[in-house]
Amino acid sequence: MKQSYFSTQFCLILGILSVLGLSLTTFASAQHVITLTHYQEIPGKEAQLSQVIDHEVSPKLTGVKGLQWIKFFYNPSTGERGSVSLWESQADLEAYLKSALRKELAGKVQPFIQGEVSSKGYPVYEPKK
Repeated sequence: MKQSYFSTQFCLILGILSVLGLSLTTFASAQHVITLTHYQEIPGKEAQLSQVIDHEVSPKLTGVKGLQWIKFFYNPSTGERGSVSLWESQADLEAYLKSALRKELAGKVQPFIQGEVSSKGYPVYEPKK
């Protein structure tokens, strides 16, 4: 059985899926949202995709309204990639997903990935103390 990296990580594209697009349900607007994104690179395009993420995608995400942080992952043996990101609110995430910046960044990574991009958003749960 293939092990899912969602169980040992989470996600580009964010990850990159915030970058490539998400299908989300509505959460409370004041609640933080974590997004998990997963995609597959095209074999032989590892270096080019890494360059794009490192030098074109990641720097442009700095300062996006509501994006608290984003972390990218990569499994070189399988070509699986993705990201985990934290958003201040559902409204901030939705605004980004509709933005010209998201379309621009998706266009930069799309030539280096294959198949479907899977992304999901979750409201953040913080246990009571």
